[in-house]
Amino acid sequence: MGAAEATKLDEQYNEMERKVDLTYELISALIAGTHELLQPNPATRAKMATMGALSKVRGTSKAQPYPQTEGLLADTMQKYGTALGGDSDLGKALIDASEAYRQLADIKYQMEDNVKHNFLDPLTHLQQNDLKVVNYHRTKLKGRRLDYDCKKRKQTRDEELIQAEEKLEESKQSAELAMYNLLSNDVEQVTQLCALVDAQLDFHRQTTHVLEHLKTQLNERIAEASSRLRVEHVIKPVLADRVSSSRSLVHAENSPSVNNANFQPPSEASSVYPQKHVADSGDRDLSATAHNSIAGFNNANAPSTSTLPVLKPSCRALYDFEAQNEAELDFKEVT
Repeated sequence: MGAAEATKLDEQYNEMERKVDLTYELISALIAGTHELLQPNPATRAKMATMGALSKVRGTSKAQPYPQTEGLLADTMQKYGTALGGDSDLGKALIDASEAYRQLADIKYQMEDNVKHNFLDPLTHLQQNDLKVVNYHRTKLKGRRLDYDCKKRKQTRDEELIQAEEKLEESKQSAELAMYNLLSNDVEQVTQLCALVDAQLDFHRQTTHVLEHLKTQLNERIAEASSRLRVEHVIKPVLADRVSSSRSLVHAENSPSVNNANFQPPSEASSVYPQKHVADSGDRDLSATAHNSIAGFNNANAPSTSTLPVLKPSCRALYDFEAQNEAELDFKEVT
C-alpha cells in the first residue's frame, strides 16, 4: 500500500472489538479456573488428559473419573479402621468417618456434573460457536478493508472500487451486528455464573449435613467409651512356662518331704544288715551310746521351732525285720 493511510473505523466499533477480545480471554480463563477448582491437582489433570487422548486413539470412550481427595481419605480411614477391628473405639470411629467422607466424594462428583452441565458447557459453546462466528466476521472485515485500501490507492472511481466499498460496508455491518448481539446477551453469562454458585451452595449444604451427622456419631462413640469401665491390664511374663517350672523345681528341692526322703539315720544303716546276736553287754552299751550321740547331734543342729518345723527321721523298710536287742527297731515292709 505504500504510504497510503489505512481506512479507520469508528470508535464505537473499536470499543466493541476490545470488549469482544476481553470476553474471549475471560471465557478461556474462566473455564481453566473452574477446572482447577473442581480438579485441583495439575499432575492428575494432565494424566487424565493423556489417558483421554489415548482412549480416543484406541477407539475406547471409557474415561477414569478424577480421584477426589475425600474418597482417598475415606479409603485410608477404612483400611486402618478395619485393621484395628471392632474392639477398638478408634477403629469403629474410623469406619464411621470413612463412610461419611465417601459420601462427600460422591456429592462432589454430583457437583462436578452439575457445574459441567450448567456452567462449563454453555461457556464452551459460547467460545466455540458465538465467539468463533464473531471473529470470522471481524477477520472478513479486515480482509475487505485491506482490499478497499488497495483499490483506493489508484484514486479512481471505477467499478472495482465501488464494489470493494460496498463489500467493506457489508462486512462492517455484519461484524458489528455480531459483536453487538454477543455483548448485549451477557445476561446469559450472568445466569450461568449463578448456576455455578447454586451448584456450590448445594454441595456445601449436603456436605454440612453429612459432617454434622458424623459429628453426632463420634460424640456418641466418645460418650460410650467414657462410660465404659476400664479393664485392668495384667502383664504376662516373657518366659512364663520356664519360670513356673523352675520355681516348682526349687520348691520341690527345698520341701521337707524331699529332705526327709534323702535323710538316712544311722539306725536304718545298721538295720539293713542287722547282727543276729551281740556277744556281750559291752557291745550293747556301745551301740546305745552311739545311738544317743547321734540323736543329740541331730537335736543340736535342728533349726528353731519358731522359724522352721522340726524334721524327724523317717525311713522305708525294704523287708520285714524283728529286733533282736534293745538297740534295734522293728521294721515292716510297706506294700
